[in-house]
Amino acid sequence: MAINQVERAYKAWPILAQRARARKTITYKELGDAIGVHHRAIRFVLGVIQDYCLAEKIPPLTILIINSTGKPGDGFIAYDLRNFGDGLEEVYDFKWEEHGNPFGFSLEGLSYPNIIKSLVDNPDSSEDIYSKVKSRGIKQMLFRQALLKAYSYQCAFTGLSFVQGLEAAHIIPWKHATDAQRMDVRNGILLNSFHHRLFDAGLITLSSEYKIRYHDPNGSDGDYSKLDRLMSTNLHGKTVNLPRKIKNRPSSKFIAVHNRLHEWGE
Repeated sequence: MAINQVERAYKAWPILAQRARARKTITYKELGDAIGVHHRAIRFVLGVIQDYCLAEKIPPLTILIINSTGKPGDGFIAYDLRNFGDGLEEVYDFKWEEHGNPFGFSLEGLSYPNIIKSLVDNPDSSEDIYSKVKSRGIKQMLFRQALLKAYSYQCAFTGLSFVQGLEAAHIIPWKHATDAQRMDVRNGILLNSFHHRLFDAGLITLSSEYKIRYHDPNGSDGDYSKLDRLMSTNLHGKTVNLPRKIKNRPSSKFIAVHNRLHEWGE
């Protein structure tokens, strides 16, 4: 059975929060002993917590875990260690007691891998998962991972496969979506960051027949460079790269809502 690193993060969180309140650091071994994990495996637990802090834009709680140099190890990327002291002060001053433990859903046996699998294999599970995962940052991260899997790690508009440049675009925007829709892969489309911005702005979209539509197909709104056309007008009318599984493909109802919000004609 795979180790549930989220459950370990749940155990580590209150220990780190207590250390922050006491304005103290902790070693990898001390934290490992406290949660029953070998100190060399602690980095996997810290990765979960670090990703959460980055997603929520809160001070990096993992800055408290130090090695023999008196600073965090190489896996720590959440703060410029040239300003290590400032980072510690931010963590010490944050009101962790008001934040709560974000990994409580792991007590039900949920882990990141099995949540992602559920979102892809059973899109109707999205509302139940949404209710159990309290952090918006974690929800967004899991939604992206599910779309990456559904779209075989390729942009739906261009086929781009640089994972670092791929983002989860909501078809019905988050603020207009129901709880069930916010993590539903059928309400998402995997796009590169450029086309994600255009999609959210209503400058490019897709039809219910999964054809790309660009707002200025003839390029009459201004001067277009060759690259501009390649990324905009040339895509108009092309078929979207769809998930292999039909059940993961964008819902025509959700597409209709998106296009209505952005005042696209038929």
